Amino acid sequence: MAYSQTSGNQSGYATYTINEGSTITLHGNTNNAAAYQWYKDGMKINGAILKDYTVNLAGVYAVIAYNANGCPSDMSDGIRVVVNPSLTGVTKPDTAVDLQITIQSTNVHASPGNNYTYVITANNNSSISGTQVRVSYTIPLNLVYIPQPADKGKVTYDPSTRLLTWSIDQLKENEPTQLIVPVQVLDAGVVQSVVDIKGHEPDPILSNNVDQAVQQVYPLVVPNAFTPNGDGKNDTFTIPGLETYSDTELTIINRWGNTVYQKVNYQNDWTGENLAEGTYFYILRAKNKSGVWDVYKGYITLLRTKLQ
Repeated sequence: MAYSQTSGNQSGYATYTINEGSTITLHGNTNNAAAYQWYKDGMKINGAILKDYTVNLAGVYAVIAYNANGCPSDMSDGIRVVVNPSLTGVTKPDTAVDLQITIQSTNVHASPGNNYTYVITANNNSSISGTQVRVSYTIPLNLVYIPQPADKGKVTYDPSTRLLTWSIDQLKENEPTQLIVPVQVLDAGVVQSVVDIKGHEPDPILSNNVDQAVQQVYPLVVPNAFTPNGDGKNDTFTIPGLETYSDTELTIINRWGNTVYQKVNYQNDWTGENLAEGTYFYILRAKNKSGVWDVYKGYITLLRTKLQ
């Protein structure tokens, strides 16, 4: 971990001193980390999930890094920040605007090729309006942005940098305003979306100026029909990408609720043997690389009649 300025050592912590109203930027130095979480005095800081974290309050800060599978590192050594009191006073409450940003995904079980949306909500927690508000969201490489105008403000998108900017001239107090961001997902994996908000007025609480949504994109797209008629085409219930899972369990249930097929570590080899044509219900459980069982449910139609 590296820092923007250095000082002595106090009570076992590296200590840094800043003046009231100033800031110091702390940096996580874990290579190839997918996400971070910062802590102050042992408590998680909501929204502090980027590699860099800017501090303006006294306390002991530390960070945990997460890899692409969500596994955490050990907590870093603590850094003590000391703030010297200002001799000229602090920002008056009636001139500061506490902006807040959140982002949420509408699809928690996305698959490659799916379309879904993010809902970004900007809010002003203060008693006066915020002006020249700017929300920034860099579209992850695994997503294709589908442009859509904002109900309030203006949205611009730069394809070269993938930066989406939502500009709001005036954000009134306690008036949550939403932006819908439609996207299409390209490949399986973890998609981390990070948004931040800034305004013209001083912001007394920086911890809620950043938020993130972590979207898991599952590699499996389960077909809804197969034709075990011996023609060499689509003769087995084949699920593309199933081999990426270490353990699987497939259960097939008929219309009367009876289990007609069950297989642990399914190998894409079910032919519907001895079963009549028709529609069946499947339950597929697959353990992903993080050791979590993903569950897929739906209907599969078995057709034996050869097409002329």
